[in-house]
Amino acid sequence: MIALTSNYQLKPMIMTRLCVLIFACAVTLFTAGNLNASAWTSWNTDYVLAAGDDQQQFTVSGTVTDASTGEPMAGVTVLVKGTSTGKLTDASGKFTLTLPSRDAVIIFSFIGYTTQEVNVTAGATLNIRLVTEEQKIDEIVVVGYGTQKKESVVGAITQVSNATLMQAGAATITNAIAGKLSGVLTIQQRGEPGNNTAEIYVRGVSSWNGSAPLVLVDGVERDFSQLDPNEIATISVLKDASATAVFGAKGANGVIVVTTKRGSLGKPKMDLSVSYGVLKATRIPDHIDSYTTMTMYNYALMNEGGTYFSQLIPEWQLQEYKNPSTPLNALRFPNVNWFDVCTKPFSPTSVANLNVSGGTEFAKYFLNLGYQYEGSFFNGVKEGYQDSRFWNQLFNYRINVDFSITKTTTVSMNAGGSLNLKNTPSSASWRNLYSTGPSRFPAFFPAWVLDMVPDPDYPDDKGMRRAQSFGEYTGNPYTSLSQGSFNRDLGSRMFTDLILKQQLDWITKGLSLNGKVSLSTYYNNRQLTLSYTYPDYQLYYDLIPLSGQLNPSTGRLYNPWYRNGEGNEYYKLGPYDINVGGLNGGYYRDLYYEASVNYNRTFGKHTVTALGLFNRQEKNQQTDFPYYNEAWVGRVTYDYNRKYLFEFNIGYTGSERFAPANRFGTFPSLAIGWVLSEENFFKNAVPWMNKLKLRYSDGYVGSDYARSRWLYTSSYWKDARGYIREDLGANTTAQWERAHKRDLGFEMGLFKNMITLNVDFFDEFRDKMLLTPKSATMMIGNSFKELNLGKVKKHGVEIESEFRKTLSPNFEFYVRGIFSANENRVVFKDDEPYAPEHRKQAGKPLTAMMFAEAGVEGTEINGVILTGTGYYTTIDDIHNNVSPIALNQLRVGDYKFLDFDADGTVTPGGDKYPIKGLTYPPVVYSFGSGFTWKNFEFNFLFSGNKGKYVQYNQLYEVEFIKGDWRVHASQLDYWTPTNQDANHSTLHYAGSSSSPILFWGGGEADRGYQIMIENRFFRNADYLRLKDVYLSYRFNPGALKNILGISNMSVYVTGNNLATWTKLPEGDPEATNFQRGFYPIIASVRFGAKINF
Repeated sequence: MIALTSNYQLKPMIMTRLCVLIFACAVTLFTAGNLNASAWTSWNTDYVLAAGDDQQQFTVSGTVTDASTGEPMAGVTVLVKGTSTGKLTDASGKFTLTLPSRDAVIIFSFIGYTTQEVNVTAGATLNIRLVTEEQKIDEIVVVGYGTQKKESVVGAITQVSNATLMQAGAATITNAIAGKLSGVLTIQQRGEPGNNTAEIYVRGVSSWNGSAPLVLVDGVERDFSQLDPNEIATISVLKDASATAVFGAKGANGVIVVTTKRGSLGKPKMDLSVSYGVLKATRIPDHIDSYTTMTMYNYALMNEGGTYFSQLIPEWQLQEYKNPSTPLNALRFPNVNWFDVCTKPFSPTSVANLNVSGGTEFAKYFLNLGYQYEGSFFNGVKEGYQDSRFWNQLFNYRINVDFSITKTTTVSMNAGGSLNLKNTPSSASWRNLYSTGPSRFPAFFPAWVLDMVPDPDYPDDKGMRRAQSFGEYTGNPYTSLSQGSFNRDLGSRMFTDLILKQQLDWITKGLSLNGKVSLSTYYNNRQLTLSYTYPDYQLYYDLIPLSGQLNPSTGRLYNPWYRNGEGNEYYKLGPYDINVGGLNGGYYRDLYYEASVNYNRTFGKHTVTALGLFNRQEKNQQTDFPYYNEAWVGRVTYDYNRKYLFEFNIGYTGSERFAPANRFGTFPSLAIGWVLSEENFFKNAVPWMNKLKLRYSDGYVGSDYARSRWLYTSSYWKDARGYIREDLGANTTAQWERAHKRDLGFEMGLFKNMITLNVDFFDEFRDKMLLTPKSATMMIGNSFKELNLGKVKKHGVEIESEFRKTLSPNFEFYVRGIFSANENRVVFKDDEPYAPEHRKQAGKPLTAMMFAEAGVEGTEINGVILTGTGYYTTIDDIHNNVSPIALNQLRVGDYKFLDFDADGTVTPGGDKYPIKGLTYPPVVYSFGSGFTWKNFEFNFLFSGNKGKYVQYNQLYEVEFIKGDWRVHASQLDYWTPTNQDANHSTLHYAGSSSSPILFWGGGEADRGYQIMIENRFFRNADYLRLKDVYLSYRFNPGALKNILGISNMSVYVTGNNLATWTKLPEGDPEATNFQRGFYPIIASVRFGAKINF
């Protein structure tokens, strides 16, 4: 225990890191500024002229406009390259500039726009059209270890820009990309502050050994979930073998490449943005009142026969549940809406960001500072040191600096990361919230109860009292969430890079040498932990009339109040037990370094590029001995006249997981492309189609994931009883999981790209997949570590289309849609010998095996079929049909299962089958539209999926589970003689045990039953969601431009997850599993402002 004056270490850590960043930024600005001490002065005045003002001068003039709107641009920097001579354009976008010589190169730069260099001659009048960075970024595609012009790319790559991410309004970057990238599936399981990132899959699931893609931030394997959208320039997703083969064994599941922003030549430019919004939980369970619940409870008890007849609720009590006769009876026969009591209508969120960029010929810089706060949807205690609320604060920082040491040498330094302070209650039991019934006890006793019924033992007590849970398997949700206990954790990520680029044009033009050293660290510390428990009480209503009177049998006063755990001692709340914790799990320190040689040169109509790269990674992740990986990479591309394209990639990757003879794997790929629209015959025949590119790629990638770190070793150990135990047998022949990928793509542009259409057909065959063998003979007396036995195949299609039209200089609109579909099948998975065909995993969708390989039987292979109407409708029906349980345990209205193998019995081994539906959707789509009109911008995005199913188990589909008095929406339509078309069987009450009609298939009430009845325990979760809405208005800064230097101002509103349409009775359809409850998915509305200086 420590003194209450002790505090967590957040502020010193933040201040230390901010001081380091500010110092680095100051050094950068000072260095840049000293190179041109008076480089930047006031608006529309000449910058300091180069030496030689008395020499003959020449002039050039012109106008600068926005390429997309045609509007004149004020404040554009116009600079003579290699000098400090420059001006800014006036309010009409015009400029006149004095040149030091007759011929010169002029640089035009402006925040948010791509810098242009123009060769000019004195006396010329220029009309310059600047293109936004977003438009320019669309012309460049980030690929593995480099960039390529979009027109020359032959791989399957999709990309999203910063502007699109900024408009999403999502809490995390992983959710911001949802629906915006073809072939990319995102699944958000929960909305808890600080724990609401989405899972990401590229072209669906691919392997039972994990399907998560490789994520690179600035070329290094890193977590990007906590990056600030303001610091990201682009996110590219590499999907086929051509794009991912250079990553060798890490590229099998696709690659996500995140590129952060960098500085550009020009005066310092500052962007400031702030927003405030509200968060609201979506699709929380509807409250089912106590009268309905207890009426169903009585029906269930009667179904169980005489065993539970004594527990039937009399009619007068049912009426009290429906209409309490007194305030005390409203507590005695409560009707608690737990979500209403434990939550708030809205919770707050706020975001702030400041970034500065600019640079000179010597140094270019980008600095970003960000802050985000997410409040709690659930109520909690905030009194002094106690803080049992959910909340999360995220601080982001980044500084990227590029130094041009010489004309041929560039040194870059990147430093970025985050501090994440997360507060959670110690006992936030979601199961209580979703499972505890509304009818047994109140959420709490209001203050007036003690006034009406004083506590004889503590007559001076006042105020509310927490209610003790009794009778329920789960506890009181309100008490769980309102205790003072909490944990506060500080997570710290820091990513640093040192990069060298040396041009070697003196050897041959276009040749360069590059090097990089990167360090990535993450630590999570328990900054503060407080253990404090408030007492909870039970009120015995029958003793209220006797309260304060002497009990002759005990010699004590009758007391209707009972404190949980009370004894004969006098009770008083104790002091806080508050401590500083230690280091939490999940920490790591990764060292990465690479060296590469690049070549890029154009010979007339021929363009050739080449890459040779070596890298090594040392990963220290909660281990005494670091993990090691190594790779050698090669790439050659050829482009003839922008018509005929060729690319060859090869990755030679090494992993410590395999024996020395198999440690390295080779992964080549080949891709070709043909731009038909550049052919003269095509231009003449189809003039309205300005772009048609065909591309094809074929190659191999791999994966080394396995449960065992070293597959080629085995060991012995001594157990607690002193016996010598043997590890699984070593596999000295283990090697890489290999994926053969093929992709055929079409890229089309019609009517000057007014309509664009991209289509990709792909397939994949994986072999040598590592799995735990099931067919090892018992003669061995042991089994082996993972063997290369598995095979899986997959194919699919992706379609991305857009219609964009400019109706006037002030109005432009677009409509965009994305469609992705894939299907996979297991070819071989070492099924158990002599298993029935319908029980084998071979030939079934891969997602059926996702949990099976982890030791839990797969959901989709636990299907059972109902026969007839689906229910036993009469006593004769029970006696005339087979059943999985004894006849005396059956009830009319119970599920009637099909004898799948027709052996006269219903058993788990013979009558389960692979049910239709996948937990990861095979079809994903999105569509949206938007427009810009004058100073307004508006867009929206819908996203959805088809073919997705969720396990709807435990409390969601089973009534009164473990004896709790709780029902859910799916159970309301239950079978009765007058409701034989119901979607739920007749009601049962099994107390704390499991229901026999559900228990036969495996599992049990507490863990979930393993009988997946379609649209009962395994439900369709197709959905359509209004994912994003964005509206902004841009102000003319007017006089503020001259006074404060403001170049642009805008206000905006964003909405996220605003509406969802689905057949699922309750819960969010994006989740993959419904059993014990979770923090609901959150909808948000944010209002913000942006100012550019």
